[in-house]
Amino acid sequence: MNYQLDIFDYCYQEYKIKNKIRLIEMFAGIGSQAMALRDLKANYETWKVVEFDKFAIESYNAIHGTDYEPQDIREIHCEDLEIIDKQNFTYLLTYLFISLSRFI
Repeated sequence: MNYQLDIFDYCYQEYKIKNKIRLIEMFAGIGSQAMALRDLKANYETWKVVEFDKFAIESYNAIHGTDYEPQDIREIHCEDLEIIDKQNFTYLLTYLFISLSRFI
């Protein structure tokens, strides 16, 4: 078995999340971040989903078996994320935002 070390193996301790992850997806789309955690077999739960596109959230719900409603990120405040139990959970906030202006 060939195992190649790199500089990061020596500079940093291995990081492990010990608590269950509460996933907060901003610009959630169809939930690719949740799918990645699922495929990694991570211990997680979807905590909050923010997506304004009604078709994307319909797809999200169909794929993940959830029942989220479209939400406008401009109307979300930090209290809405309910990051309340940091002793028992690791909150992971993700976002996927693609600017279409560079493709047009």
